[in-house]
Amino acid sequence: MSHQARRESGYRVLFTGLFSLAIAFIIYSRLSGTSGEAALQASQLTNIAYGVLAITAASLAASMYGAYTVFRAEQARQAGLGSLFSFITGAFSDGRYWRIMIIAAIGYGVFFAFLSQILVYRPDVSFTERGITVPSYELIPCCGVPGYMPMFTAYFTDHFLLLVIPFNVILASAVSVMVGFNVALSVYAYRLRRAVQGRTSLVGGLGAATGLFVGCPTCAGSMLSAVLGLGVVGAGASTSALASFQTVFIAASLPALAAAPFLLARSIRSISMCRK
Repeated sequence: MSHQARRESGYRVLFTGLFSLAIAFIIYSRLSGTSGEAALQASQLTNIAYGVLAITAASLAASMYGAYTVFRAEQARQAGLGSLFSFITGAFSDGRYWRIMIIAAIGYGVFFAFLSQILVYRPDVSFTERGITVPSYELIPCCGVPGYMPMFTAYFTDHFLLLVIPFNVILASAVSVMVGFNVALSVYAYRLRRAVQGRTSLVGGLGAATGLFVGCPTCAGSMLSAVLGLGVVGAGASTSALASFQTVFIAASLPALAAAPFLLARSIRSISMCRK
């Protein structure tokens, strides 16, 4: 398959996944409305809610695979062109940087999950004392803004639970992958600088590590939640209170994460020119 056909295939998979997510959230929001003819009974809505969670997982996986396919196609097309994007894709010709990306993304994802309350550990709260069976799970099918419902909670221990909100899971996955990508590219730039200059300054070393914390939308959300006293038991209220703020955090961080590789690529290009 040519790189052009591969890229087009990747775009189709990517946009199909994103489109499926959007349509599923919009339709579910209408079906779970508290009023109107489209609203369904709770028993009917529960089955649909599980279906939406499954669609979210499948669409997210498809979108990531599509983005990966597009990147690999661009990697083949950009080889030797000398553009900024070619320096970005060229760094991942070495499989070590894919492994660094995966490790960094998983590590940051766990960190992100605790901050965004996807993973919740509350040693000061006993779920069994509050009448919750452990282990157990609970589905909250209604009601909220698109992307925040349905919510799924799994109680693993008396103090530890998993809280799945579709929008938060999508956000955590996207940001973690982008941060992992930036970390891998930062490591590549750092190693290249060392190979050319033989040493690196403290500023250069710190700069190479900044990709790990370029953006964290839910850090601010978690802090705000703590300030407002919104706990696990009031998860629905917490979600509603933070919904408007999350958009601001995302708008501020995702563009920074998207721009960071091109800033690093400029550094890599400068180092490569010195190498010649």
